[in-house]
Amino acid sequence: MGTTGKAGLDDTLAETCGRLEAMVADLCGRLTPFPAFMGMTTIQAVELEPALNPKTDRGCVVVTPDGMIAELDVTAIPGVVGVLEVDQVEEFKPLDDLSAEEYLIYLVAAVRALSEEARRRGI
Repeated sequence: MGTTGKAGLDDTLAETCGRLEAMVADLCGRLTPFPAFMGMTTIQAVELEPALNPKTDRGCVVVTPDGMIAELDVTAIPGVVGVLEVDQVEEFKPLDDLSAEEYLIYLVAAVRALSEEARRRGI
C-alpha cells in the first residue's frame, strides 16, 4: 500500500475513533447515575469485554463516567483493625500505549456495553 493509501486509512481510522468517542460521551452522559462496577458503591465504571481480542492482555479495562477508557487497578490494603479488616484503593490507569486499532476495539466494546445498559434502563 502506498503512502497515500496508508495516510487515507489512518485518517479514516482517526475519524471513526472520533465518532465513536462522541457516541461514548453521549451514552455516558445519559447514564445517570453511572453504573457501579461489580456492585461496588465506591467505583463507577463499566467493564469492557471486546468481541475481538486485543493484542495485549491489559487486565480489567473499563469505561468511566467521563468516557475515558482505562485499566482499573483495585488494590486491597490492610484496613483499620476492628473497623475494617481490608480496605481498597482504586486507580484508573489511562491506556496511552494503545494502537489506533486496539483503541477502536475498546471503543466499539464501550458503545456496545453502554448501549445495553441504556436499553436495560429504557433510555
